[in-house]
Amino acid sequence: MARVLIGHVEDAETFRAIQEAIQTERPYLRLSRVEVQGQTELAPQAGGMRVFWIYRGRGEVFLPAGYRTQEGDGQPLPADYRPDPLDPDFAQLLRTIQTGLTAVRPAARIPVQAILDRWKKEEVFVGDIGGELWKLEHVPRPWSEDPATQTALEGLFGLYRSVGYSTKQSAGWEPILEGDQLIADAGQSLLVRGQFACLSMEHTARPRSHVSAVRRLRYLADTAGGCNPDFDPFRRLPLTWYMTAPGDADDGVNWVNSHVVNIPTETSPSHFHPSRPVRGGQLQTEMYLVLDPASYRLNTSGRQAFLIVFPDLRALARYEQYPLSPGTFVYIPPGTGHRGLDVFVNVLTLPGFKPHNEYYIDRDIRDLAGGKSPYNESLLDAKNYDRLEELLA
Repeated sequence: MARVLIGHVEDAETFRAIQEAIQTERPYLRLSRVEVQGQTELAPQAGGMRVFWIYRGRGEVFLPAGYRTQEGDGQPLPADYRPDPLDPDFAQLLRTIQTGLTAVRPAARIPVQAILDRWKKEEVFVGDIGGELWKLEHVPRPWSEDPATQTALEGLFGLYRSVGYSTKQSAGWEPILEGDQLIADAGQSLLVRGQFACLSMEHTARPRSHVSAVRRLRYLADTAGGCNPDFDPFRRLPLTWYMTAPGDADDGVNWVNSHVVNIPTETSPSHFHPSRPVRGGQLQTEMYLVLDPASYRLNTSGRQAFLIVFPDLRALARYEQYPLSPGTFVYIPPGTGHRGLDVFVNVLTLPGFKPHNEYYIDRDIRDLAGGKSPYNESLLDAKNYDRLEELLA
């Protein structure tokens, strides 16, 4: 049985153990740390797609004129960005969905409205709706009682990766902060300067990135869901799951996802990702890179952050609890129950947050642990999928 590995991201022994675990299960990945002092170039080490997640400090990145990004659905991008012309086919889908919004089923209404909210005016659409389509995928079909609206919603899956972009009009330096994501690949290195530290991962067999090179949290929309479904969440998706059609199986283009989320105890479910993927493809491994909530002025009310782990799903009366603080790095293997409490964290998953691949166990903990393990009493009926004993059979 694989075990949870935990320690500070800058602790050499812990980091080496996590490096070895990841390379054993996925030999094409390379995990590293990068310290920037002054001006330097971020580039892949093996000709692949290399992602950098800033966990300490701040700096700047140089972006050329013509740089395109799907940011801007949070805070507006700087004034020298111009939204790209809206694809006519995508615009027609939006018009159909807007007209038929009242026919959208209540369970699908939140992600559908979030998609429409990025449609700033008739000719402008800004941002990445991959996260909303991921949520829509988890709502039973049909999503609308109106066939035309249903067809339009399904049509979004074929176009969304090519829309929502804005283009930078003039070259220049732009700030990057803790929690931001940078990507360099075989065709593009990134010039940066400042004082900051990054966790880095490279896919050595993926020479090109499928997303824009910079994703900054302040320019990304909050998207309620997962461990923070509240009406006013901090949950931003620098790198989310990409599907080409509803119901896609296996892993598609995904090899890693990043969600930066504030996880309060009240809305955090105990859950696990199964050792046999629901729809095929790779197993889902999860990592926590803990950030400083003060960097985004989040009020933690003096709460201490923890991670609760259930190492054996057949023995839920046994659990482990670990304190978390900025810089803590955690490796959580598939089939391990876990629950984050009052933590501001970049949740990284390999190959990503696979649809329908998360199972909730608070009810099972209550029923099977004899009161010896903590659970979230308010989520006993939330997303109550198959019973645990059936999943482990």
